[in-house]
Amino acid sequence: MPNVYDAVVLGGGHNGLVCASYLARAGMRTAVLERRHAVGGASFSDEVVPGFKFSVFSYGLQHLYPRIINDLELEKFGLKAVPYGDLFSPTEDGRCLITNYDDVATAKSIAQFSRRDAEVYPKFVEFHNKLAGYMRHLGTEVPPDPTASNFRDITRTLSFSWRNFGLRTKLFDFVELMTQSADEYLSHWFESDAVRALFAYVGGIGNFVGPHSRGSALSCLYNMLTDYSDELVHGHVIGGMGTVSKALAASAQGLGVEIHTNAEVEQVIVEGGRVKGVATKDGREYRTGIVASSMHAKILFGKAVDRKHLPDDLVQGLEKFNTFGTNWKINVACNRAPQLKALEASSSYPVPAFVHIGPTIDYLEKAYDDAKYGSFAQCPWMTVATPTHFDRSMAPEGKHVVNLYGGHVAYKLREGDWSSRRPEFLKTVWQVLDEFVPGFTNDIIDYQVLLPTDIENILNIPGGNILHGQMTPDQLFSRRPYPHYSDYRTPIKGLYQCGSSCHPGGSVSGLPGFNAVREILRDRGKKLS
Repeated sequence: MPNVYDAVVLGGGHNGLVCASYLARAGMRTAVLERRHAVGGASFSDEVVPGFKFSVFSYGLQHLYPRIINDLELEKFGLKAVPYGDLFSPTEDGRCLITNYDDVATAKSIAQFSRRDAEVYPKFVEFHNKLAGYMRHLGTEVPPDPTASNFRDITRTLSFSWRNFGLRTKLFDFVELMTQSADEYLSHWFESDAVRALFAYVGGIGNFVGPHSRGSALSCLYNMLTDYSDELVHGHVIGGMGTVSKALAASAQGLGVEIHTNAEVEQVIVEGGRVKGVATKDGREYRTGIVASSMHAKILFGKAVDRKHLPDDLVQGLEKFNTFGTNWKINVACNRAPQLKALEASSSYPVPAFVHIGPTIDYLEKAYDDAKYGSFAQCPWMTVATPTHFDRSMAPEGKHVVNLYGGHVAYKLREGDWSSRRPEFLKTVWQVLDEFVPGFTNDIIDYQVLLPTDIENILNIPGGNILHGQMTPDQLFSRRPYPHYSDYRTPIKGLYQCGSSCHPGGSVSGLPGFNAVREILRDRGKKLS
């Protein structure tokens, strides 16, 4: 006998859990099917090295929508985050840019490179705070289809335009971001290469772009969305990012959601153009009239749904959707926390918790070029985060956990393969780390390497792209995941998408799940509560 539910959610990542929770709040009997042994997806903590707990994939909380935290009472279920504090960006000449939420202190640090840039910095913050505010608001919107001719879609487009009439004043600013490179755009603000590199750095997080790539200015703004927000929770989650998923799962179960792990989906059952249920690979069947999938769109439509049910334009969009991943992660268990060479003479900041190594525009561009031509960066840029500064529960007494995240690497190497060239890749990472943090690699106890192919295999994300698809202008808003299918609905009645391959994209925001459930309920004459 199949199990019968009002709704079934595919995937127990954070978006799937958000969607399931709100469905249950609306009175629906809801089940979550997760292919792995535990929920969380990329928001997952694990003791990879005995005694050391890691945020295995995602390692920091920045984007989680405040309403989700409040509605689902996540703090009651254990969610607690502490700020990372200052960001340290060492330069090649031995100096260090130190930035934080104090504009005066940050400007003072910038002044060692350029007094003019220090004077400009507060204006830069004010300008981008407004743009980021608009971008965060758009993340809560359901993208309209401006090309559609049916009454429903025309009405939605007009309604969207009216609600966001104020955006017209920022239209040309967004055009600049979408068409200019990061360095070109930042050069309008700052004269110092080190200061431009500070902001260009974030453009490569989750995106295969260099600071000279067209459109990379927008990639920078996307990753700066939370930098100037007082509303969003920032920093390290106590217990690691798995705490986010555990809190979401506990909240969902408290609302009556059933969570089934080791339940890999084999097929979405479709009859007469309508969803009828889901079958798992182990032979279980779940009957329902509503399926919300947080699986990647390429997995949902490439494997779980028979192509005979799909229109040609969706299939073509599926093939074009760029999920090329080039970022890597290394989780390190070590005897000491990283000590920057640039701070050796300072007693004010003896051991930083958060570091960006990417000192110049050319340095960042070279890392991109190396991967662009089928190899890996010989001098990779990287983030060095040490959560055990704040959370001693993650390592034995006196030891530390360090998360390294960087780029770029080719997904598929032009010469050789990753099974044979991993040691060579690791050597480049250790060399850069030891250059800026002398002797650190001598204190490494053990480590875990996650290349895009590893991320793909473990998390079932095509291409191993941590944002589930490039966050470039051609793959945003009404074009995500493909044109004409950005409103979380699909050509199959009752089948919806609620994962990070949808708008507003990757990161632990919960917004794809939140936005999708709002549309599911709207189609049934209900409102999100």
